[in-house]
Parts: sequence; structure tokens; C-alpha cells
Amino acid sequence: MEDRDDLDGATQTTAGGLIRLASVIAGLAREGVVDTRFGAKLFKRLDKEARRVAEHGETPLDEVDQAALIGALGELDIALRQRDAASLVEANARLRDSEDESEAASDSAPGKRRKSKKEGDA
Repeated sequence: MEDRDDLDGATQTTAGGLIRLASVIAGLAREGVVDTRFGAKLFKRLDKEARRVAEHGETPLDEVDQAALIGALGELDIALRQRDAASLVEANARLRDSEDESEAASDSAPGKRRKSKKEGDA
């Protein structure tokens, strides 16, 4: 019910303000200085406010403003997804590095021999 109340009524927010805000947040996400979970919450809130502006804003949005607003929100969404993907790649690389280090340590231990994949399949 709280979300419904949030969408009712007029807003003083402008499409231009939302566009600028979405672009700034997208830039911060690309730089990695905003956590993507926090960015996703901001994105959801901006999306809700964009709907309010489109439906109940002080001035109706023309097609150009509407397209720019949709584009800015899309830019933010892409930036957050790319940052998430980059974080996943970095985490995977760290995991591989730590596995390589532990394998190297176990290979140097006397009396232990790892089977290669080819030996295990035979």
C-alpha cells in the first residue's frame, strides 16, 4: 500500500532532473564507486519517479523528453549490469588464483600426486 501512495499525486520532479540524476548514478556505477545493490535500489526509485513525472508531472512530457528519460534509465540499467558482470569476472579470477595457489602448495607436498583429467578418464 505504501508504494501505491508513493505514486499518487503530483510531483515537482522534472524529466530533466531525473535524466541528469540517472546519468550521474550511471557514471558512478561505471567507476565502481557505488555498490550495484545500492544502485539497483536507486534505479527502482528513479523508475517510479519517472512514472510519476510522466503521469502526474507539472508539465506533460513530449516525445523527446520521454525518449530521453527512457534512454537515461536504460543507460543506468546497462551501467549497473556491466558493473555486476565486471565484479563477477574479478571474483572468478580471484577464485582461480586462490585455487592455483592451493594446487601449487599441494603439488609441493611429498607423497601426493594429482591425477590429470586424462588419467582419470582412462
